[in-house]
Amino acid sequence: MFERRNLTRLPFDLAPLLRIDLFASILLLAVLWIARKILVGSIRARTELAAHDQRRLITSSRNVFLALVLFGLVLIWAPQLRTFALSLTAVAVAIVVATKELILCLSGAVLRATTRAFTVGDWIEMGGFRGEVIDHTLLATTLQEFGTGPHAYMPVGQVMTLPNSMLLTMPVRNQTTLREHAYHRFALTLDPRPDLAGLRGTAETVVHRHYAPFRDRAAGINEAMERRTLSDLPDPDPTIRFRTSDLGKLRLEITLFCPSQMADTLESEITLDLLAALPPPEPKPEGPPAPPAQGAG
Repeated sequence: MFERRNLTRLPFDLAPLLRIDLFASILLLAVLWIARKILVGSIRARTELAAHDQRRLITSSRNVFLALVLFGLVLIWAPQLRTFALSLTAVAVAIVVATKELILCLSGAVLRATTRAFTVGDWIEMGGFRGEVIDHTLLATTLQEFGTGPHAYMPVGQVMTLPNSMLLTMPVRNQTTLREHAYHRFALTLDPRPDLAGLRGTAETVVHRHYAPFRDRAAGINEAMERRTLSDLPDPDPTIRFRTSDLGKLRLEITLFCPSQMADTLESEITLDLLAALPPPEPKPEGPPAPPAQGAG
């Protein structure tokens, strides 16, 4: 770029400066690369840290070192970049249009960093996708997808990469508070309808018997969540409701504030015990007695 200009008017030669800038850039990259390797090694050596904490620290260190590389290169090559930018003013608009999606992704990363919407290890839901954040960069966020229904708190083995531009157009729900405990709701359809006498008492006895080992810890976590989120959460005690389905069938709905990993097990055990303990179905009313047969006249 500088060879095409008339450099005879300059009081100094720019060629040595270019070589110095190149050497400084290589030295910067080498020093930061070695420093990051040492830092990552020290993080992995701390076995007392949980896996998601290690991933969070490694991701944060990578993003910090990337920012340092970009900042350092800009400082080193600032004069050359200024001259180059002035010569490409006409092309800048075309570049912005062509890289619109990349700019939106970078803007989404800035939004995430400034609002602290989530970080590595958080459970989030964004654009209909739900999972644990295992990585995030300047362009994308990587989730370990969770299942649905009874597997809503279990990874399904799929990894999703979502562009950060989604942060600008879609709401993000941070569900990290549900990592240990969650409100789990399930329903039983009772068909044929059992005897209603004592039905509520039987259901409460079975539910409270299975929930008793988790009651005290659930109450403490519920109180801590209310203090942290400054909100009034539902009562952690189990709730039992009787409703009817669209077809008029009797439904028993149960809501538990329980450990996320135990939600599926509790649902299965309570369902089996309830079905075994419920009274038998109400007998169907008998029809009118058949008329006696008439003998031959």
